[in-house]
Amino acid sequence: MKLFYPSIIVILFLLSIFDLIVGLINDAVNFLNSAIGSRAASRRIIMIFSSLGILLGAFLSSGMMEVARKGVFNPSYFYFSDVIFIFLAVMISDIILLDIFNTLGLPTSTTVSMVFCLLGGAFSIAMIKIASLSSNEPFHNLSLYIKAEKILTISIGIFLSIIISFISGAIIHYFIRLFFSFEYEKRLKYVGVIWTAISLSSMTYFLIVRGLNSTLQGIMNDNFTYSSLLMKSLTEWIHHNFFIFLLVLFLFWAVIAKIFVYLGYNILKFVVLYGTFSLAMAFAGNDLVNFIGIPIASIQSYNIWKKAGSPLAEEFNMKSLSGNVQVPSSFLIISGIIMILTLWFSDKTKNITRTEINLSRQNEGPEKFLSNSFSRGIVRFFLFLEKKIFVFFPKRILVKIEKNFKPRKEVNEAFDLVRASANLTISSILIAIATVQRLPLSTTFVTFMVSMGTSLSDRAWDRESAVYRVSGVLQVIRGWFLTGFIAFVISGITATFLYYFRGFAVISIVLFIIFTILYRIYNKYHENIEEDKYFLILEYPIKISLNKTFDILKFILSKIENIYKNSIKGITKENLKNLQYSRKNFLKLKENFNNIHNTLIKVIRKNSDPSTGIFYLHIYNKTKDIIESSDIITDHTLFHVINCHKPLKYKQKKNLLKLEKFMNENFDLMKKIIKEKNFKDIKFPCSIQIRIIKEIEEQINQQVIGIIHDKYGTKNTFLMLDILLQSKKITESIQDIMLLSQKTIFHSKKDASFLSF
Repeated sequence: MKLFYPSIIVILFLLSIFDLIVGLINDAVNFLNSAIGSRAASRRIIMIFSSLGILLGAFLSSGMMEVARKGVFNPSYFYFSDVIFIFLAVMISDIILLDIFNTLGLPTSTTVSMVFCLLGGAFSIAMIKIASLSSNEPFHNLSLYIKAEKILTISIGIFLSIIISFISGAIIHYFIRLFFSFEYEKRLKYVGVIWTAISLSSMTYFLIVRGLNSTLQGIMNDNFTYSSLLMKSLTEWIHHNFFIFLLVLFLFWAVIAKIFVYLGYNILKFVVLYGTFSLAMAFAGNDLVNFIGIPIASIQSYNIWKKAGSPLAEEFNMKSLSGNVQVPSSFLIISGIIMILTLWFSDKTKNITRTEINLSRQNEGPEKFLSNSFSRGIVRFFLFLEKKIFVFFPKRILVKIEKNFKPRKEVNEAFDLVRASANLTISSILIAIATVQRLPLSTTFVTFMVSMGTSLSDRAWDRESAVYRVSGVLQVIRGWFLTGFIAFVISGITATFLYYFRGFAVISIVLFIIFTILYRIYNKYHENIEEDKYFLILEYPIKISLNKTFDILKFILSKIENIYKNSIKGITKENLKNLQYSRKNFLKLKENFNNIHNTLIKVIRKNSDPSTGIFYLHIYNKTKDIIESSDIITDHTLFHVINCHKPLKYKQKKNLLKLEKFMNENFDLMKKIIKEKNFKDIKFPCSIQIRIIKEIEEQINQQVIGIIHDKYGTKNTFLMLDILLQSKKITESIQDIMLLSQKTIFHSKKDASFLSF
């Protein structure tokens, strides 16, 4: 039992590494999206700037636990064992919650997650103590354990930042775009210099106020040195001479911007990279301690308990923990390095940044979220409002304004450098104001909602995409509100489990974590990572893209063949597992095929030759028919077995297995032709395809005769007809692809010159 609490401390530090990883993945969206979305530089350069910001922020951080955390519960009303179990429950719950959001690709607030995890753990332990038979405390004494007023203040402040950030982003960026327009390069000499000076001045002030804020707090509680006294004096002078300091910054950056513009450099690229560095530095300087403050607080609690002579843990009061928790700088530097490695090597970082970029992009593309009645109602309301308001403005003014909001036709980036710089600048200003006024807020909420506001001003949410974007934003916000509730519940349940079962609970949780890690590593190892690359057509020039059409087709046919085979075997043997596996593989294939669907227009638009576009369109259309037929087969066969409907008759099973053999021969023939790229020797109609059509017609006739003689039921009949008719459609689509390819390549060489194999 002597090793029980030291073991928990070790577990907490190991968990803090995982918390650092999932926390960085979530918060990377704050400082990466603007640079990545605008393609201000290569991803490598963006990562370097972000890494430098994280490292410098970790080095300068004082490591003071923020007010939100130490203000959640009163340690003087808890025992040592209570506090340790609360901390362990918080770390476990926070990791689980953040990992769920990261996997879904939805950004959330690490501050909200941590605060409500602490609240849930402390609340459950406090309720157990008050409700225990040995306690005579009334229920209202809960207010002594939990600091409800501070939690309410933190919550209101954080969620108000959602509304303020969106409105600020929309209004401020509207005027920025009005001055710049989308053809901003022409106005960089004058408007660009002024905007750059304003932007860099505000971000420099933000970097000092927010990024170095925790360092200056640490000075108040640490030994004074000459450099610390100088830094403190400089900070005080800045606060007392705010406007003079901003004017100096403005003039300095205006001169720098003018020099850059004169040399022909796009100064907005530097603005975006500088903003990325500033936000990354502020994140590490302030939020880094969120992830390691709990383990540090736990070891401090353990030291207090040991110095007292290791009394009974269930009776030792923790009032000494009420002070600040100082994190050694070495821990912060190591933590910063771990986060930098995560930033570079985690695939989930790309996934979570993709959500915000997808919702705010200016160009066409796939919509991640589906529309719903609420989002459609919001869009209709604002369309109605727009008509009513614009009546009061002269048409001449509206036409002039509209010219500045006309986007470019073909752009590769999600949004331009003007909006990227606006995102960073407005976010920096809002966060700096909140820091000076000591108002709690979530940097994730601010940066995300500012990005949504600026995209609205840029007309990125037009009639074609508005309902999907609004639905996506509402879904993200709903996830934010759920964060607090889920964190509270998970942490409360975990803390209760630990409180009652202690050693058994700790061992169970450790084994669960180890099993989860091994399972995810196993899944990742066995995942077919090559599938996505077949569908990234737009990553190549147009000629190479169309040359890859047959490679994509071969891949799809291989998958469809396997799916079809499993579906027929599954329905004939009533093997539910086989059918579920087949359906799962199909849905994955369909999701990948949607990339072709979403980029179809762009691929055609990239080529000026209509014959190329027509060929690609026909290939896409026939492949889509095959996908849709496979969808019906996998869905209906699974539905039949999962609902325990009557199995197929012996004769029907025999017929389907015979058909499956013919279908496999057809698939193999098509794959062989594509592999050898030999369409010349194809003779139409193909013998195997004739046999398939004939076999299907015979089986349909047998099914009709069976119905007349009352051999087959309704569900049995519809299932067989679905399988037979969709198999016929697949065969006909493959035949059409063969015929189309042959005609295109050998009867119109000029039109099909891009298919030179």
